[in-house]
Amino acid sequence: MECGVSVSDDPRDPPEAVDGEDQPLDSVDLAILDDIRALFAAADPVPSGLVARTAFAIDLVGVEDEIARLEPVGLRAAGARGAEESRTITFDSESLTIVVQASPAGATLRVDGWLAPPAVRRVRLRAGEVDFATESDELGRFVVLDVPRGLVQIVVEGEDEDGDGDESADVDGDSDGTGVSRVRQVITPAVVL
Repeated sequence: MECGVSVSDDPRDPPEAVDGEDQPLDSVDLAILDDIRALFAAADPVPSGLVARTAFAIDLVGVEDEIARLEPVGLRAAGARGAEESRTITFDSESLTIVVQASPAGATLRVDGWLAPPAVRRVRLRAGEVDFATESDELGRFVVLDVPRGLVQIVVEGEDEDGDGDESADVDGDSDGTGVSRVRQVITPAVVL
């Protein structure tokens, strides 16, 4: 019988005990792990900026927030003149669809957006360390100017459901005892514009 190999043909049976398996890692174990780490770093390196993009994407998310999904769109604006090209992206969640169109405006972008169902809502576009705050109109339309190219994320606050003009109601409608009220937000994944 070999150490660490199951004596049964049934793959559900655990392997036999290996000498020293309950011992702490020693310098040989650590050297082997370093070699494995180097092998994976060479064969499949972590994309540059992945950690920063991940932290950016989850920075705002609260337990009660709704995350929108990025919907694939295969069409680009067909411009008859010039080389300018706009990009349209659709995000969809259980309660809201967000469509944005990013168009070049010199060195920056103009972002036009539409919410469905349409409603007046506070909208924030996060671009790196900068937050652009605006509000959609009664048709659900909003515009953000001078957006730098790069990673962006859109946050749409929930609408006033009771019609009293106060959007600071608790997400679940009752007090959580913290003294802090929040409106449910719809948050898009971070995308590069």
